[in-house]
Amino acid sequence: MAKDIKAQYNGIILLTGYLQRVFVAETILERVGEPYNQERYDIAKALLDDAYTILPVVEETKTVSQDQKKKLEIIAKHTGELMKTYFKQMPLTFNEKLAIVGSSLYAEQHVNAGIVRLGELFNIQVNKDFHQRVKFYEQRTKMIDYLVFTLNQKEELEEQFTKPIDPWFADVIRNKDLILEDFKQVGQLLEF
Repeated sequence: MAKDIKAQYNGIILLTGYLQRVFVAETILERVGEPYNQERYDIAKALLDDAYTILPVVEETKTVSQDQKKKLEIIAKHTGELMKTYFKQMPLTFNEKLAIVGSSLYAEQHVNAGIVRLGELFNIQVNKDFHQRVKFYEQRTKMIDYLVFTLNQKEELEEQFTKPIDPWFADVIRNKDLILEDFKQVGQLLEF
């Protein structure tokens, strides 16, 4: 028996959240003048594009076809491979930490927005915490954007904006195993 469409939709949102991690990390590294992996960037972008062609169809039909499921399984397989090298060897530079923090925040913002959208689409009550987090992620991603822009322009960073990066990075690293383990939920939610 097929999973509930709400669970499948959640699986797609989670999958695209992991792709966001890889794509945004490589984007930040490139923009701040750090070595980045063009191939990882290209693969993540192509996978995101593929997933984003499926998402609106699923929203419209409120079903995941067998063909879509097969495509999502392929996307998930490649995403899993990309995630194996998402976390780099320590120690990391400020810019490398910024890439991990920024990509994590963008991924979490994406998943949070997806859960809010799930509630709207399927007319279900979503925990109010998800609605309250919208502003939280908005503020933090704006700060990441500011830091990336400032570094891109080769301007000096203000300490008030750089100070939170180390503790935020420590939080991400503390949750590293959970982040990698949670990826398994994609296959469970989409039943592959």
